[in-house]
Amino acid sequence: MLKLLPFVFLASVICLFGIVWIVIDVDPDFAPWYIFALLILLIFMAIFGLLGLLLYFVRIRFYKRYSVNWYIKTSFKMAFFIAFFIALASTLAIFQLISLFNLILAGLAVSLFAIYSFLGKN
Repeated sequence: MLKLLPFVFLASVICLFGIVWIVIDVDPDFAPWYIFALLILLIFMAIFGLLGLLLYFVRIRFYKRYSVNWYIKTSFKMAFFIAFFIALASTLAIFQLISLFNLILAGLAVSLFAIYSFLGKN
């Protein structure tokens, strides 16, 4: 798993370039729906990869109690839920449905999914 971390960084940086391309060159009034779906996917993948790497390096720097694979799995698991919430908020913003109530509902949905995934194992 450790050997895949440079590829995760490379894929995340490519996603950032894709986000910049969509934001700068695409006209949102005439863009098809799949451009917005691609934007949400790129936002998710960029945050997931970069935040997962950041959490991994911070955790491995300060705490060296467990194996490297455990740090990789837990760091990317935490990054997944944060990226999932940001992707949900971005989707709500694209649909122009962003409100405090909808953000609270999205946060509760992601929190319940995180609790289920962390505690749902036997």
